[in-house]
Amino acid sequence: MTKTPMDGTPPRNGPDARDWFAPPAEQPSDITYSGALPPPVPTAPPSIPIPGTLKPPTDLRVWPPLEPEEPEGEDRSTQPFPALRTNRQPPPGALAPAPSSAEPPAEPPRMPPRVPPAAAPVEVPAEVSPEEPAAPKRRTSLLVGGTVLSVVLAVGAPTAFGYQAYRYGRPADIVQTVQPGQAGVWQHVSWRATVEKIKDPTGKPERSDRQWLKILITRTALDAEGAIRHGAPAEVKFTDRAGRTWQVEKVNDETPPDVKDNKIGTPYRLEMMGVVPPPVADEVEVVLRPSSYRDVPDQSAEDFVKAAFSSTERDDHVLRFRR
Repeated sequence: MTKTPMDGTPPRNGPDARDWFAPPAEQPSDITYSGALPPPVPTAPPSIPIPGTLKPPTDLRVWPPLEPEEPEGEDRSTQPFPALRTNRQPPPGALAPAPSSAEPPAEPPRMPPRVPPAAAPVEVPAEVSPEEPAAPKRRTSLLVGGTVLSVVLAVGAPTAFGYQAYRYGRPADIVQTVQPGQAGVWQHVSWRATVEKIKDPTGKPERSDRQWLKILITRTALDAEGAIRHGAPAEVKFTDRAGRTWQVEKVNDETPPDVKDNKIGTPYRLEMMGVVPPPVADEVEVVLRPSSYRDVPDQSAEDFVKAAFSSTERDDHVLRFRR
């Protein structure tokens, strides 16, 4: 059985029998063009003609390095970048010839100095300007003043703050002078003080560089308020006219510890002793600072704390007894 192609036409048998994929008979089997070639396309002439003969390049290749197996006769010159076609002109300075080193460059013409007219004479010399020295001096003065002000603020501000804090906790004393033989009254209490020389209470031999003194202080309550202020003085000491001070020690205190035992108008004695140099033994004075303590009968602890925090009284009052 003979098979036919897809269109149902049987294959050809004869001298013009061809393959299914062969070209038709009217088309030659060799399709190679054998005619004349078209003329070549003319190329544009170079924009800048180069007269003469070009010399071979003389520069050598420096990178990449020469490989050991490359032959010696091979051209190793580097190829420059091709010139770009452009209409830009070089700057005038590039076309001007370079000045010779032997000839110095020409100096620009100097303008003649301006001469002031005769009608307006210049009193200040031309080389000295009256305004130039003032600016540096003013600047230096400002710098020095700013430095001094910074130092004063840095040192003085903490000192002033510390002094104010000290004065708030320890205000300046209010001195009340008491004449010899008189009594000083403060906060409903009358105070008296006398001084006398004594021998060394320890029984040791007397020394020429010290003198023992005894202070006799009496305290008297003037009313009920004075009776509850029966606390011992906050401070007692000797002082001379030069401001030097000497400490004293308490020997005996007859003041009753209970406020109920304190009687109004009854003097209670307080004895103290101290040592001073012999030259000032006859002139030292007693400085006494009364206490602000108040012993209120039947007062609770809570009321005592409230009164202590709400009180504005300070231990800044001092009695100075003259001799």
